[in-house]
Amino acid sequence: MAAKNRANSFLRGAVLLSTAALAACTSTIAYEDVRPGLFSGHVVVEWVQQDYFVYRKQRSRPFSFTPSFMRTAIVPEDMYTDGGSVPQVFWNIPGLSPWALGPAYIIHDWLFAVHRCNRPAPPEVRQITFEQSALILAEIAKGLAAEGLLRDNLVPQVVWAIQTRYARDLWDRPGTPEECREPAPLPLAQARARRSALPGGRTVLDFTFPPRSR
Repeated sequence: MAAKNRANSFLRGAVLLSTAALAACTSTIAYEDVRPGLFSGHVVVEWVQQDYFVYRKQRSRPFSFTPSFMRTAIVPEDMYTDGGSVPQVFWNIPGLSPWALGPAYIIHDWLFAVHRCNRPAPPEVRQITFEQSALILAEIAKGLAAEGLLRDNLVPQVVWAIQTRYARDLWDRPGTPEECREPAPLPLAQARARRSALPGGRTVLDFTFPPRSR
């Protein structure tokens, strides 16, 4: 067990050092200069199957994020998501799990859905570029950190990862029918019951901005 723990510690250190070096050398976003944007509303994500979830827009207080450089809020609609597309080998590193930056990943996934799947959105949102999508994730993640919601702040490394050639190739490639599939709307009675129910069951993320005092 001790040997396994040492191996895990070594792997964690190696990954953090390598990603930090890559971020410093490659990232086009200076994290220290990023300004937090304005987020508000209610985030609800439900489990569908292993490592696969659905984000549900809440009609009364929809989750939204307004970047510092935009006038129009980004308001995600219902969509399938896997959170942050972090390779599973890194999931045991604090700050690099698929839901470590949960609300930021929801916004980022929605921007990809608008761009790749032609989901309806205001013109200013539809015109967001790949580079701006990375900046938007950095802004909301920095806002989460400012609210004290990140125990392990690896946002600079994540921002590097979402600017890689792989991420750009994904942005440039139109989504497949499977990738662009939209969740079926909940029946009205079920939606009402879910809004009034306490978090639980299939709900894996239920969070309201601004956060309550902790």
